[in-house]
Amino acid sequence: MLKNKILAGAMVLIMPFTMCLTGCSFLSMFNTFSYQYENSSEYKPGDCEIGDKVTKINLDYIAGDVTIKAADTDRVSVKETANCSLKDPQKVHTWVNEGTLYVRFCQSLKTVNFTNIKKNLELTLPASQDLEDVIIEMSSGDLVFDGLTTGGFKVKSSSGDVRADLSGKNIDIKSSSGKIFFTQKGDSEEINLKASSGTIDIKQTGTCRSMTVNSSSGSVTGDVDKISKMDIHVSSGKINISANNIEDLTSKASSGHCNFEFQTAPKTSDINVSSGGISVSMPEDSDVKVEVKISSGKFNSDIPFTKDGKTYTSGSGANTMKLHSSSGDVDIRKI
Repeated sequence: MLKNKILAGAMVLIMPFTMCLTGCSFLSMFNTFSYQYENSSEYKPGDCEIGDKVTKINLDYIAGDVTIKAADTDRVSVKETANCSLKDPQKVHTWVNEGTLYVRFCQSLKTVNFTNIKKNLELTLPASQDLEDVIIEMSSGDLVFDGLTTGGFKVKSSSGDVRADLSGKNIDIKSSSGKIFFTQKGDSEEINLKASSGTIDIKQTGTCRSMTVNSSSGSVTGDVDKISKMDIHVSSGKINISANNIEDLTSKASSGHCNFEFQTAPKTSDINVSSGGISVSMPEDSDVKVEVKISSGKFNSDIPFTKDGKTYTSGSGANTMKLHSSSGDVDIRKI
């Protein structure tokens, strides 16, 4: 049941929940299904252009690709394409209330028939308009979010790739089965990226206070600029990160090789691999103290260190780095 409640004069956005969604090829499995939400009488069917100012987006789309992009325009447009002619109950339904654009897959009905119907959605918004909040839930289909600025950005995708290129303060992207391609611009407070089954690719050109990356089954690749705190957790897959400036890094991988290239050594870093090697590249003149623990493997370095037991020091040793590999070599290379 989809719920949109007005509390104390403010719109509270609730993530949509559609009964019987499995997230995998939904319409091919259930051609007739139930799809219900509140305030349904306020929604209008079909393509439209919106002259009202939109500051928030709340979108639920069961099956099909969704593209949300910025353009040189002063109006919001909603356009849907399909492989056949649609009846009004089958068309996208929209409603604007107090600056929030609500987008629903179809009409709110106990029984909706989508036999042999495939459709996709495109939303175009003014590039000059910053958004306060974006909430998106998709069950089956790819999402592209391109070129917009928003305060909050929350995506939940059951099956499909997520491609997001944006500037946002607080970002949360979860994909149950699909890849995440994420580009962050501007300044962000918190970024959370989670893929249950799929790779995560990150490009970051702004600043971020805290970034958490979690992949249950898939590799994590990143080219990042400036992050105060970064946590990476991978159950099965490689980690490959190139960083200009990470102050505090924690990385854990159960199975897979970890490769890090630091233009500046982090103030603190803890890199742990259960099954796989670790490769770290950094400037030769880095002031770093490295603690190495290897259960099965070798330690190699072409940076000159002063050794004291399992601790290796370069320069003043002002920055601390822990490298732990249960099974695999640990290599330190100079840039």
